[in-house]
Amino acid sequence: MKHWTVALRALAAAAPTAWACATQPALAATLDYPRQPIRIVVPYSAGGMTDVVARVIGQKLGERLGQPVIVDNKPGAATIVGAEAVALAKPDGYTLLAATNATLTINPWLYPKLRYDPLKSFAPVALVATTPSVIVVHPAVPAQTLDELIGLARAQPGGLSYASYGNGSSAHLAGEMLRARAAIDLLHVPYKGSAPAKAAAMSGEVTMTFEPAFTGVPQIRAGQLRALAVMASKRSVALPDVPAVTELGFPGMEMSAWVGFVAPAGTPPAVIGKLADEISQVMAQPEVQKQLLNSGAEPASYYQDAFAAYMREESARYGKVITGAHIKAE
Repeated sequence: MKHWTVALRALAAAAPTAWACATQPALAATLDYPRQPIRIVVPYSAGGMTDVVARVIGQKLGERLGQPVIVDNKPGAATIVGAEAVALAKPDGYTLLAATNATLTINPWLYPKLRYDPLKSFAPVALVATTPSVIVVHPAVPAQTLDELIGLARAQPGGLSYASYGNGSSAHLAGEMLRARAAIDLLHVPYKGSAPAKAAAMSGEVTMTFEPAFTGVPQIRAGQLRALAVMASKRSVALPDVPAVTELGFPGMEMSAWVGFVAPAGTPPAVIGKLADEISQVMAQPEVQKQLLNSGAEPASYYQDAFAAYMREESARYGKVITGAHIKAE
């Protein structure tokens, strides 16, 4: 548990100042908001990372604001149903979207007829949690490192396969990133969901997959999957012994799922500022950081403009992967 303690101390020290909110304290102090419950739309079913994060943050945010924060699960159409509902909602600060990279930086490249624009339809409030994808293989695969895996792929062009949870999913993009950066030929095998994709890697039906740390840590620790690298710029708190792709010579090959909160465009800046400020105070609580870390999510602190800049950079990077590999939505 030592690494949890170190991580919590570091996060507690950094959270109040990292990516500070562009708020106006005097205005926020006199703002008559909120006067009623706030609804957070989660575009996924209950139980996943987005839902867990929304409930952890929502509960504490409600305590600070003095109004209930209600989580409303609206899954469907690759998160489009929930996202469109929030984009079209009244911009008064009482409806928020628990957004993910799938919703805001991947879907716009896959679905050209979306009824929302990721940057124009929403006002970014805060990005609060991330979980990196982990390159995992079946235990029988004779590769103990990423370099060894790449060597195997080069010796058997097209002989190594990877599971994804559908065309355009984060696992598909991760596989295409690795294929292009390492100049190897991999067979993409799409499944209908993350659970069957992981099961295929665990059974040896495929060579490997790209599993989010949030859901993959139990199987990795149990030896059912072997982790070769974390697709991030630094090691994961949940998997401190697994090297990051950046330290292995693959910078720019990061792939992480994240959760952030956005409001409908046109929401008053003072309301956005108050929400961002209150969420930053929630994120500074050691109890919240511990809850997120225990679930497999790593706390993050990007607010308003910094969150928008993060999305723009990531969208451009994913766009190159999607267009370069000619990936189409199913």
